[in-house]
Formats: sequence, structure tokens, C-alpha cells
Amino acid sequence: MKTTGLCTPRQSEHQFDMNTFVPVESLCGTAPEEDGFIYADSRVAPFVLGGLLHPDENCGEYYRLDASAKEIYSDANRSLAACTPGGTVRFATDAKEIALRITLRAGCFGMHHFCDRGVYGIDVYIGTGTARRYTGKIMQTFAENHDVNRGTVSVAGEDRFNEVMIELPLYAGIETLKIGLKPGELVGAPTPRSTGAVAFYGSSITQGGCVSRPGNSYCNIICRALDADCCNYGFSGSAMGETEVASHIASRDLACFVMDYDFNSLSCETLRATHEPFFKIIRAAQPTLPVVFVTHPFYSEPTENDLARIAIIRETYENALAAGDKNIRFVNSGEFFTSDMRDLYAVDNLHPNDLGQFSMACEILPAVRGLLGK
Repeated sequence: MKTTGLCTPRQSEHQFDMNTFVPVESLCGTAPEEDGFIYADSRVAPFVLGGLLHPDENCGEYYRLDASAKEIYSDANRSLAACTPGGTVRFATDAKEIALRITLRAGCFGMHHFCDRGVYGIDVYIGTGTARRYTGKIMQTFAENHDVNRGTVSVAGEDRFNEVMIELPLYAGIETLKIGLKPGELVGAPTPRSTGAVAFYGSSITQGGCVSRPGNSYCNIICRALDADCCNYGFSGSAMGETEVASHIASRDLACFVMDYDFNSLSCETLRATHEPFFKIIRAAQPTLPVVFVTHPFYSEPTENDLARIAIIRETYENALAAGDKNIRFVNSGEFFTSDMRDLYAVDNLHPNDLGQFSMACEILPAVRGLLGK
């Protein structure tokens, strides 16, 4: 079988903790619904939420920033923080089929260059470690109704118990996520992650635009290859290097930070004024955190403006090196795509498609691995 070279698929070295397994009935105490499933709220144990702060610790919301301090963020970031890119729900079960019922909240619907499956679809994977296999997608059938995603998906594997990972929408948020199992079926805790959380900060590209489904965003690809939670701080059109966002990222427990900040800065002057200060906020809070600097991708020969922006980001990197910082890497966007037929990598010469985001993952992942010693 051909492989991508991104990673060697390996099941987790950990075994399931059988003491965590309980019948689905014990989680909610309700009878089966008409479809035969009993629905449990994914916010309760043994379900594990990854990438996002748990709603019980964040004003009851699935929200990417501090929900108790929304007033400190820009209007755009405040709104987009309700989207859930990078968010996952993991659990183990003996069920061969599960049902999902997701109530959506604010989202960026009806975009002409971004398919609905990528905006508000939900991806499902089975397996552990870096050996997870895509098994299906859940999304609302009728595009004019964005309120609820529901459906069933097979999670049958070779073993009696299998781990399930649900990847949440990129450009929509969720109010509730309920997972349905048949009466008597068991649910338990997933295996521990083998790598700490990786955070990403950047533009619409970082948020996932414009892939066909959530699992194909470069951030999610990288984190599946590492078996890591993905803390995605991509803010479409709105990543301006705000200090408030930097402070929030700096407060998270992270194994690595990918600083993909470039595209949304309005000019070279504003990029220069914000890029290094943003990094310094992260570095002051976490002096040894591995950081990867990434420049924005382009689909033709770089312009003078492209080269100037690359130079600004490289300057942040080189200043840190000169100060003795050894936990940093620089990734040049000019290496993301092949020199000919670059149009194949994007939907609009701006936002990478599945191929473009995969290519980004292939170039950024080695830098992350090098810093993590993996």
C-alpha cells in the first residue's frame, strides 16, 4: 500500500481503561427514541472534548476564546470564536453504528467558494494513535436548513471495542452534540493522546478554508499525524495579531505553537508592528514552547509585497535566534506548492483546496516533528 509519508500509522500503546465503560443508558436515563438510539450529551464523561475549552469551564459554550471576556475581542473574532475548527470528541465503544445529533449555532453559510460539507459537516474517524481511519461524515441533507446535523455512521472495526473521533465543523459552531447508541451498548474513555496539544494562529486558511470536509484542513491533518489535540485559532479575514488573542493562546497548555499569521495583516507596516510583539507575548508566558513561523502561501511568482512580508516574518525568527531561542523553526510558503500548475492547489488563487491544505501539512509537519523530537 502506498503511504503519504506524513506518518507511520500506529495504534496507541495504551489500552482502554475498562473501568470507565458504562451502558449508554446510565449516562442519560432515557428510553430509546423512535430511531432506536439512546442519545447521551457529549459534554459528560467518558466522552472527551479536545481542542476547545470544555463548556463547563467556559460559560457553557463551545467557544474558542474566553467566553467570560468576549468584550475584549474584536467584533469579528468574537463572532468567529463560536466556530469549532480543530474541536474533537473522542470515546471508545462496542457499538458498530452510532447516531449523531448536532444542533448548530452561528456559522458562515452560503459562501460561493466553500462547499457546505466543509463549512458545517462533521467527520468521523475510528482507531487510536496515528492509525485513525476516516469512516464517514454527518451533515444536514437540506442545505437551506442549517439548524441540525443528524445521521448514522458505521464505526465497526476489527476489535470488539473501537475508539471513535468526531471532528467538529470548521465554519459553524455547535450548541449541543448528542451521541446515540443502542440499548445495552457500552461507552468508555478513549486512549490518552501521545502528544500534547498543538495550537495554530492565522487566517481563513488556518480556519480551514476551503477544504471539502473538516478532516482535510492542514491543522487537523498535522494533529492526526501526531495524535495531538488541535487548538485552532484561525480567524477568517480577522487575524490581525491582536494582543488579546495572543494572551489567550499563551494561557493554554501546549506542546507546540504554529504561528501562521500573515495574510490578514493589512500592510507590511501593520505586519511589522504586530508580528514580533505577538510572538513575544507567547514566548514571555511559555519560554520553552516550540514555535513554528509560517509565511502565507502564494500561487504565482512572489511579488515584492510577498517577499517583503516573508522578510518581516523571517526577521522575527532571526531576532529570536540571535537572542538564543533554540525552540523555533521557519517554514517558507514558497515551498508549499510545485512551481507549475499551482492553480490546482486552490479554489480561487487564495484559499487552498484539499490538495493545497494537504501540501501545507506535508511542509509544516516536519518542522513541528523536529521541535518535538518525534
